Amino acid sequence: MRIAGGEWRGRALKAPPGDVLRPTQDRVREALFSMLMHETPGARFLDLFAGVGGVGLEALSRGAADCTFVELAPRHLAFLRANVAALAAEARCHLVRADAYAWLETFEGAPFDVAFADPPYELGVEKGYASVLATLAARNVVKPGGLFVAELTARQTPEESSLWDLCRDRTYGQTRLAVYMRKRAQS
Repeated sequence: MRIAGGEWRGRALKAPPGDVLRPTQDRVREALFSMLMHETPGARFLDLFAGVGGVGLEALSRGAADCTFVELAPRHLAFLRANVAALAAEARCHLVRADAYAWLETFEGAPFDVAFADPPYELGVEKGYASVLATLAARNVVKPGGLFVAELTARQTPEESSLWDLCRDRTYGQTRLAVYMRKRAQS
């Protein structure tokens, strides 16, 4: 796995061997950041279910101001720490060991400009995204006008929400990206 663009383009990221991790494919990350090219520079970025950090580090490489990575698995966090250190990106990274769903429920702090979630596909199918969309807005995790990107299986259908507009829905092989924009308060 390599960073596809920006300051660290071509830099390899470390990941555990085997099938334990399903990182976002390079071509899907390229498509994702083509969609986010105007939102990423200067953004506060949130990478939920971060794994070894491929998406969040890609965001930093492309000019995001900082990134918070939420990952529960200690082994994945160890690889993430190594990747952050190899890029000398510690000052722009905040690593959180937590269950992403539980962390969202207790979030306090400044809202993010962009949030990305790529849970294990089985978990994403089981839990869906309706509750995540509601929590992101209720806890002000993503600012009004900010974006939430859900990585789904191609078979999943993006969920509707009265608090979010579905801006883009694209399929890349077995992967689907649903990009939502948080609605601004009605006056």
